[in-house]
Amino acid sequence: PPSQTLYEYKADDPSVTARYARAVAYFRDSRLNLALPIIDGLIAEAPDDAYFHELRGQILFENGKVKDALPSYQKAVDLRPKQPLLRVGLAHAQIEIGQQDLIPVALRNLQQAIRYDRYMPLSWRLAATAYGRNGDLGMSALALAEHNLLSGRNLDAEGQAKKAQRLLKANTPGWLRAQDIANTAERARKKAQNR
Repeated sequence: PPSQTLYEYKADDPSVTARYARAVAYFRDSRLNLALPIIDGLIAEAPDDAYFHELRGQILFENGKVKDALPSYQKAVDLRPKQPLLRVGLAHAQIEIGQQDLIPVALRNLQQAIRYDRYMPLSWRLAATAYGRNGDLGMSALALAEHNLLSGRNLDAEGQAKKAQRLLKANTPGWLRAQDIANTAERARKKAQNR
């Protein structure tokens, strides 16, 4: 809990670890006015630390300041472009802002994140949202199928995969992947029923 962290990492401890821990504790305790100055101080000392920028973005994002979070998330990605979690954070903010012109950008960030690590369910769920807002319902269903398969929801994965097959052009890579997911999910579901 934040109170325990603040007890362990006293305000007079100037170490990076202590300041970072206090920033997170204040953030978790909804004390933005105390969290931001600490993280800003850390960024001033280590401007090339992507994770300080990411934490700043997360603090702003989770406190409803989504537009303000965007530059921090973008800076984190600029510093560590191959880190999928950073790209997912940026894409999430881009989607949540609600500007249609940011949806294709968010989708590109998610596609890159998935290329680096395809086993993060959140990436697929956000991709489904972005595809849906872009009007690509077939790819949205495919992304939901991937999300559900990774989350162990085989019946939902199978249903979304079959929906994707109905919406996507036959024998395209997306359609074939949907077929694979439907078959995998069906086998896993039947295996679970026979236990």
